[in-house]
Amino acid sequence: MEGDAQKLKSNMLLSAAYDTILQICLRILSFVLNAFIVRHVSREVFAVMTVRLHLLYATGLLLSREAFRRAALSSKGFKEIHKLINLVWISSIVAFPITIACYYIWLNVMDPPQENITQHYRSGVFSMIICVLIEVATEVPFILGEIQLWSKTKVIVEGIMQVSRTVLFAFSVYMWPHQSVLMYGISYILGSLLYLILYYGIFAYKLSNKEESKKLPIHSLYQLFPRITAGKYFPEIDTELGLLAWSFFKQGWLKEVLTEGEWYLMSFFTLISLAQQGTYQVVNNLGSLAARLVFRSVEAAAYKYFAQMIYRGKSLADQDAEKVNQVAQSLSKLLRGLILISLVIITFGWSYSNLLLRIYGGETLSEGIGTPLMRTQCIFIVFLAINGITEAYTFAVMDDAQLGFYNRLLIAFTILYVSSAVILSNYFGAIGFVIANSLNMSLRIVYSFWYIHMHYKNAKNHPLSSFQIPGKLLRMFIIVFIFTQLSEQFVYPKSIILHVLIGVLCLIIVMYAVRWDLQVIYEKILKFISSILSKIVKTNEENGSEKFSNVWLVDSLHHFLYR
Repeated sequence: MEGDAQKLKSNMLLSAAYDTILQICLRILSFVLNAFIVRHVSREVFAVMTVRLHLLYATGLLLSREAFRRAALSSKGFKEIHKLINLVWISSIVAFPITIACYYIWLNVMDPPQENITQHYRSGVFSMIICVLIEVATEVPFILGEIQLWSKTKVIVEGIMQVSRTVLFAFSVYMWPHQSVLMYGISYILGSLLYLILYYGIFAYKLSNKEESKKLPIHSLYQLFPRITAGKYFPEIDTELGLLAWSFFKQGWLKEVLTEGEWYLMSFFTLISLAQQGTYQVVNNLGSLAARLVFRSVEAAAYKYFAQMIYRGKSLADQDAEKVNQVAQSLSKLLRGLILISLVIITFGWSYSNLLLRIYGGETLSEGIGTPLMRTQCIFIVFLAINGITEAYTFAVMDDAQLGFYNRLLIAFTILYVSSAVILSNYFGAIGFVIANSLNMSLRIVYSFWYIHMHYKNAKNHPLSSFQIPGKLLRMFIIVFIFTQLSEQFVYPKSIILHVLIGVLCLIIVMYAVRWDLQVIYEKILKFISSILSKIVKTNEENGSEKFSNVWLVDSLHHFLYR
């Protein structure tokens, strides 16, 4: 029991680490790509691709597969694998009416961009629909890989898909800038096809290997597809997981509105122009970089860990005490770590927003609303960090009735969010969307905190009582914030390099100060760096280079940080 729990915890950290590395690489690539694109296409065309079309792609995937993915990952084993596979394939059936509805809405309800902006909007919409259908059809091998703890497989496959899309699209923009929207859709379709081929190809390879096939819950590629049991008229599914998927499906519509609400409001109503949407998208991508790089990866890994460790519908008193204690400690440490990371982002993001935008998009992007918008995004990150991890826990342990109640609660949150976004955007422009998002996240955090408090009411170890940030760390953040602000006011106008050096020095001091709170992350980074260096230095297995770089480097840096 203890070994299984430790294995799940280790896999959660490993999965988050791999996913974070992937996201860092992809975001760096995306960062460079977007900087390249905004210099070759207009802000209106940029908004069509990254707001309209990507919103369609994200909406179709979330509503089609998210509920079934979450339910399937809550499965505790492979007792009746065909029922699990049948359940996951329902997502492909659901995808058809959803994509048809989206196709109609994007072409007939939303105002299409003018022809002088792009003549390929319809082709782009159709391309996103095809991508959704292809990727949903790949859910079964993805789910089986995740349940078997194939941490690297997901990272490698998704990495190849995203890199291929990025490289092809960048080349297309350079060669045919006036065909950008059309090539955006084509590059996405090719990436989705590659995603499908790789996942099914991996299972085909493992099934052809006798040793590898013994580890799999299936014995042929045929079993990856739905099947009907003898004497039955329809494919059987796991009833408990089916009800759970239905709860998540109802919740998914509300969560999508809350997650992507500002983009829907921008697309359906003329609150801000298409050009302003393009500016908002660039700033939003930069401002939410930490959330996309770290928070989402940690949230996904934590959900999988919590769902496997805690049984739904049972009080903590009736569950394994050791597992409950480990989950409480993990939740507390995750909250503390993510809050510290978000405080680092606020501290330095506020004073270096203008410089970042100036380097990235020039004076046009850094002046006007760009810098205030970026600063507001930095504050919003705190809400993202706390909400992501608390909702990962609540979604993993809530039973059907509790999920149903939360769905109804999300309706109220949705109404409040939409109302506040419309009102605040009229007064504050694009910044109003960020403020509305912060208010929405605050409500969800309050409820998640209340739920966790009640869930651990009679438990020995309460996760919310031990993640508070010490006062000395908060004072240090305040001092560094003031110092970097003074640098921006008096140093930045005269010397950009000196302003950057001051920020780097302050960042080193902050990262050293939080070393104990982020010790697990630091040690994993040190070991990762050491393993990379050992491969560079190593000439053969016998010369001792690997041992030297692996042990000496880690021990020396570890001693410096934690002596």
